[in-house]
Amino acid sequence: MTPHKDPSDQDNPTHHPAPTRSQHAPPGHDDHTTTPTEKSRPDTGWTLSTTETDDDYAPTFLGNGYFGGRIPAAGTGYATTPIETQAHLAGFFAQDGPIEQYANIPTWSTLAFSDESGTYGRLPQAARAGEQDDPEQGAVSNYRQTLDLRAGLLTTQATWTSPAGRRTDLTYQVLVHQARHRVAAVQLTFTPHWSGSARVSGVFDGTSARLTEQSSKGYDHTAAESYETVTTLGTGITAALASRLELPTGMAAHIAEFETDQVQSVGVQATFDVQAGSTYTVTKYVGVAGSQDSEDPLPAARAAAAAAADTGYGDLLAEHEAAWDDLWRADIEVLGDPVLQLQVRASMFYLLESTRAGVNWSLSPCGLSGDGYNGHVFWDSETWMYPALLAQHPDIAVGMNTYRQQRLAAAQEYATRTGFAGARFPWESALHGDEQTPPGFEMGDLEHHITADVALAHWQYYLATGDHGWLTEKAWPVLQGAAEFWVSSAVPNAAGGYDINQVMGPDEYHFPVDNSVYTNVAAAQTLRTATRAAKVVGVAADPEWDRVADGLRVPYDEDLAIHPQYDGYDGDTVKQADVVMLQYPWEHPMPAEVARNDLEYYVPRTDPDGPSMTDSVHSIAHAALGTPGSAAYDFMRRSVDPFIRGPFNQFAEQRHGGAFTFTTGQGGFLQVFLYGFSGMRWRADRLRLDPTLPPQLDGLTLRRMVWQGREFDVEIGPEHTTITLTGGLPTTVEVAGATHPLRQGAPLIMPTRRPDLLPTSDLAGASRRA
Repeated sequence: MTPHKDPSDQDNPTHHPAPTRSQHAPPGHDDHTTTPTEKSRPDTGWTLSTTETDDDYAPTFLGNGYFGGRIPAAGTGYATTPIETQAHLAGFFAQDGPIEQYANIPTWSTLAFSDESGTYGRLPQAARAGEQDDPEQGAVSNYRQTLDLRAGLLTTQATWTSPAGRRTDLTYQVLVHQARHRVAAVQLTFTPHWSGSARVSGVFDGTSARLTEQSSKGYDHTAAESYETVTTLGTGITAALASRLELPTGMAAHIAEFETDQVQSVGVQATFDVQAGSTYTVTKYVGVAGSQDSEDPLPAARAAAAAAADTGYGDLLAEHEAAWDDLWRADIEVLGDPVLQLQVRASMFYLLESTRAGVNWSLSPCGLSGDGYNGHVFWDSETWMYPALLAQHPDIAVGMNTYRQQRLAAAQEYATRTGFAGARFPWESALHGDEQTPPGFEMGDLEHHITADVALAHWQYYLATGDHGWLTEKAWPVLQGAAEFWVSSAVPNAAGGYDINQVMGPDEYHFPVDNSVYTNVAAAQTLRTATRAAKVVGVAADPEWDRVADGLRVPYDEDLAIHPQYDGYDGDTVKQADVVMLQYPWEHPMPAEVARNDLEYYVPRTDPDGPSMTDSVHSIAHAALGTPGSAAYDFMRRSVDPFIRGPFNQFAEQRHGGAFTFTTGQGGFLQVFLYGFSGMRWRADRLRLDPTLPPQLDGLTLRRMVWQGREFDVEIGPEHTTITLTGGLPTTVEVAGATHPLRQGAPLIMPTRRPDLLPTSDLAGASRRA
């Protein structure tokens, strides 16, 4: 990760709460808000709640892979503290300077309530983003905010006492629709303990809409509709937002335009009389569309909002929950540790909120939650987040590959311009696919390994799906271009082999270096992969690819029996996982003892204040090696505990700050379960598993894993692992070097490796059929 200034750094919580800060509702507490569907019920394995909004509070975000937004403690609207609650549309990049940057769309969740003496929920003023929030108007009691991971629903309950002393019970529900990608909804249900005039304001708050300018706005009082378009500076991308207010049935209301000095804010207000003890419901239906996927985004946004309003909130919510139910058919079930279970599910939830099938924008380190690292795409996407999706959601993961394929021409131009052949992918990518590393940072010039990371992701997708047509039409040009780049990067040396000089590996503390072991191994693997792909595609591979791959220097210290990180490495502190990644994901051939030595050597030399994903690799490597004791579990805990932030189980990049929500770290953490404890590795002709279970867990079940059209479950227990084919044709499973047939209706039961019990008897031949 490039260590340049992250816009998120100033606003992120830098505290280190204990992981138990995120708790579900206590027994006996009814978190349920009455809605038209009874599926939105709290579940201790799926819900995260808080009753506090002190300095420990880190607001969650909601999204559907197309657009999203962070929701503040109030449950509606915009706030600047403790984190700015931005809203984003995928691929919405501006350029008002030397680089492209993620632009913000107006906050779409504002549905404020007023008794005429004050307002619950911030309304846009002339304030600028970054200033302190307006003082609270009135007081809040009986507060609870609950995130339902299973339903993709945020519910906020509070009793608000206005400046005039009037009490009103408020319940907000917010969703970004998982089935209708252009739709969101905010529903307010309130019960006043007073009679008089009430006002609700459905507004698009433009306070945080930086790097844009409003290009149009309008109203339809009959439909209680407001709409606007905003256009990015420099790039001319347009986003349209439309909303409709649905008022209580039969309510006579006065509808007026919302007026503000904030030029990118529009909305409507409805004023009506209420009676003490009666309950009222107001729903705001939101439509969002962008010019990159719509010829005319404003009619598309207005149509989306209108169709949602015609459907009604109850049916809309049922559709939304059904779509989430389908996604959650793929689950990671952790037995014996309910806190860890919620951490795992929340991590997958945030990944799924930031991407979707058919939306071919890759993921930035913060997903759709914010503009950290300018919203740019790094190796974080292919190396950390993509594998966590590929194992269970290949239809979603493939969009990250499509993003690179669509920018192959830019990568080819970049290679040519910088003196290389083939395709050179940029270290930081955004809208067009050219290098977007900010001036003054060397990563863009030196971190060439990104091209190998992109190639690996393409090959993994082919192994995971067996899709020959995709490999031929989509992936082959990328793999060929990457191979040509690495051949042009290699320099003959005096020993008759090849060097790659003046680069930077994942460890960004040391540069430029010669023969970065990560870079050279990744380059060689890319060249060999391209040769294998050529055979599948049916074209002749360049013989130079194998020759250079075989000749690339891989530094090795005979005395220490380790891989020095680069030529001349002297044991200095490294930033993050580098050499230890030779074992996973690159599967570089080496004796187990060397892989173990690399771990023992580099773990104490890795900066403890580095990014969160490092220890996930340490865990996966120890699991593969079968290290005696609980090393795999301990490093798994190290990959989450220092970085998790309550109350909604989001990751920070570092122990004391950094990008937030750091979906990169969550992707690495998930890989421990999907590839570490399962031992799964992608193969073209078979499933490869090597299950192991730490003694601290009662069991682990991976639901709806996917490989080449098959769906299967892996239930890892303390003694045995059961592999069940739930969909697709019979196949072959490799476990501990032996192969076994697997078909539906006949689960395969194998012994579970238990390094904590070493030495153990040889159970390799003890497989049996159920």
